Amino acid sequence: MAPARTRSPALARDLARLDERLSAKPAAHLKVNGLSIGYSTLRGRFHAVEDVSFEVRAGTNLGLVGESGCGKSTVVKALMGLLPEFTGISGEALLDGQNILGLSDAQLEPIRWNRISLITQSAMNSLDPVYCIGDQICEAILAHEKVGKAVAWARAEEMFALVGLPAERLYEFPHQFSGGMRQRAVIAMALALNAGMLLADEPTTALDPIMQSQIMSRIRGIHEHMRRSMILVTHDIAVVAETCEAVVVMYAGKVAESGPTADVLERPLHPYTMGLQNAFPRLPVRGQPRQPLISIPGTVPNLLLPPSGCRFASRCPFATDLCRTTAPQLHTVGAQSAACHYTERADEFRAAAARPETWRNMRVGA
Repeated sequence: MAPARTRSPALARDLARLDERLSAKPAAHLKVNGLSIGYSTLRGRFHAVEDVSFEVRAGTNLGLVGESGCGKSTVVKALMGLLPEFTGISGEALLDGQNILGLSDAQLEPIRWNRISLITQSAMNSLDPVYCIGDQICEAILAHEKVGKAVAWARAEEMFALVGLPAERLYEFPHQFSGGMRQRAVIAMALALNAGMLLADEPTTALDPIMQSQIMSRIRGIHEHMRRSMILVTHDIAVVAETCEAVVVMYAGKVAESGPTADVLERPLHPYTMGLQNAFPRLPVRGQPRQPLISIPGTVPNLLLPPSGCRFASRCPFATDLCRTTAPQLHTVGAQSAACHYTERADEFRAAAARPETWRNMRVGA
């Protein structure tokens, strides 16, 4: 195993200059307006994402949550310009005022990793198996900064220290790392240029619970230290509660609810958000019975032929004929927004949603 490189005074000076330039970057502001994404298939048009809007203020974290297949990762890939060539994309994504949707690879080259970077959900698939980890991190640095390989390598050592990995492991290949170490290496790569916007696409997928906790703790610590903006894609509400100031709940390609995390989780307005909360375990309160886990019955609708009304209507115990025939608009209540016809009945629905028989019997509200 090769030792970490010795830093000469000149190298230390050049690295300090690079660090100063990168640390001077401001956190990014992102505003997504009316984002819709569709794929052409042999069976017709697949509407993966429809009219999604949200905002990530500079220096804050936004949680993007929902079931598998709801469009979370598709949104992130659209922001990075990683969707297939003939994907239909409309709307806008303003990164510090610049619309980054629909740009060519040449136009995205100075933006990716420099202004917006990605932590992928499958580290092994995103790392090149025939190059050592250090060379892969250096490649991103050298593509955007006019520095030598020695300075880039020293920067990679700093990033490894930040994610809790020893510098000598930079000389190793992805297959020599454990799953948790590979995920940390991908985080180090995403942070190498101190991009103003960090996209974390389910960064703990396929890791055991202990490693998941360690990785998320590391991400929270990095956010507190560097104060970058971040979108955290996950299906775990508990992670969002600990990490994010705001949350967007997606269902079947559309926004079901959004708002400050505390408000959405404590007083959800949409029945789907209420159902998500029921499906996650909670610590028992002394003197009170343990809360049972309640699953949401049914399946996500076919997005090749999406329903004309609310997309959650077939699984909602409070759905009415209006829900099944008319798609709801986003209604704003305080700092929250929810795509539900009956936001004024949210208190009533929350009380009923906490009872298992409500979901088991699927009683339709009046």
